Amino acid sequence: MIRVISPATSANLGPGFDVLAVALERPEDTMEFCEIDEGIEIEVKGYSVPASPEKNIAGIVANKMLGDFKIERGVKISINKGIRPMSGLGSSAASSTGTVIGISELFGIPMNRDKLLEYSLIGEEATSGSFHADNISACLLGGLTIALSEPLKAFRFDVASSIDYVAVLPDIEVNTREARKILPKKITLRKYSSNLARACLLVRALEEGDFKKLNIAYEDNLITPLRSKLVPFYYELKREALSTGAEAFFISGSGPATLSLLNREKVDARDLAEHLRSFYLNKGIEAEIYWGKIGEGARVT
Repeated sequence: MIRVISPATSANLGPGFDVLAVALERPEDTMEFCEIDEGIEIEVKGYSVPASPEKNIAGIVANKMLGDFKIERGVKISINKGIRPMSGLGSSAASSTGTVIGISELFGIPMNRDKLLEYSLIGEEATSGSFHADNISACLLGGLTIALSEPLKAFRFDVASSIDYVAVLPDIEVNTREARKILPKKITLRKYSSNLARACLLVRALEEGDFKKLNIAYEDNLITPLRSKLVPFYYELKREALSTGAEAFFISGSGPATLSLLNREKVDARDLAEHLRSFYLNKGIEAEIYWGKIGEGARVT
């Protein structure tokens, strides 16, 4: 039996659309893989996802791998789903990446980083209908990642230990496939160059723990203005977070979760998380909260 812990991730980080992402310390999925005589069996606990191998991301990825590598045995996959689907916290990436690692370990399939990315992307494409490797890169490698689509590559960078995060997940769902439909078909060169500059600066700010740079770098003038309508009270929540100690504030992925980054030497992450949950409760919306350090990638335990 192989056991894999697969972390939540937060992608885009403001100006880094489809490129930047971080792994989160929590929440996480736990997946167990056992060899069986034939076929694919899936057992699900935690958040509800399909148990049918044809509809479950783990089943889709497992079926592809068993076929491609001519594995004549089957696999039972037990999923304790700790990352809510349609949350903006990389739920599909966690299932997909965890499955690639679990199947490769169970059947002794040698896979380098590029192959791990390639097969992890199968589940992401099945969910969103698009080719983007930001979440799976962070899920696989941990830390802060930059994902390239052509060629398919991922690079990891360490985040300064002074930076903590708070993720707030309101009790609504956002379908990634639908959220991508509202993206702009054309952008101006000026907006493109502005976002590119901020994304570059953001990487450096996170590496250095430079909060002055971070205060400038996190803003996004391309995607956030459109997707903010998918997050309840987005701009009010942003003002609340920044006025209570957050140094940066983003929509996490396509939402509805948001991510705040903070200086752990000045602000207690749990206090900020509870404050932002209270904000939503006062609006009549339940919300889950998570906080901690930027985390490690998926791992066999």
